[in-house]
Amino acid sequence: MKDLVEEMRGAVRHWWTSLIIGLLAVVLGVWCLFTPVATLGALTMLFIAAFLASGIFEIIFAAGNRRRLRGWGWALTGGIVDVLLGIMLAAAPAPAATAVLIYFVGFWIMLRSLWAIGGASELSALGVRGWGWLLALAIASFIFSLVFIFSSPIFGGAFVVAFFSTAIIAYGLFRIWLAVKLKAVKDAAMPE
Repeated sequence: MKDLVEEMRGAVRHWWTSLIIGLLAVVLGVWCLFTPVATLGALTMLFIAAFLASGIFEIIFAAGNRRRLRGWGWALTGGIVDVLLGIMLAAAPAPAATAVLIYFVGFWIMLRSLWAIGGASELSALGVRGWGWLLALAIASFIFSLVFIFSSPIFGGAFVVAFFSTAIIAYGLFRIWLAVKLKAVKDAAMPE
């Protein structure tokens, strides 16, 4: 218990760092909402890096588990697709890459959803409890991918920016609230 109290005192000593992080995140989220073209461009670069990294790690996972998992080929295929998507996006001119990104993200979510449906089925065969929740989430993700793919690119781009901005703002508000709570703990535990 003494270690926990000491750890809390150390955390609340720098409560203001959470406040600064929160304020910066809120400002970034609002800026992204008001500059959607720049945000989509930046997100395109982020997705290129994410596709490449995800693909490489998925290939490593598949190769390392080829003797343990029945569906390891799906993971390998997903990893190869991720790497190819990253390369294709990186090779495309910036405006085209941003427009194509909307469809790539939609198809990527669809492929990952199909992989997740297979993974949930494999967990079911292994007798793992809770596999039904994973299956339900994978099916919901598949349905969202269809909506994303068949919507217009403008709607898809607006959705990506709005979702990203909202997530960043929500995180910022969380950090601000955390700072307020840490400050209250500091004031109660360590009167000055």
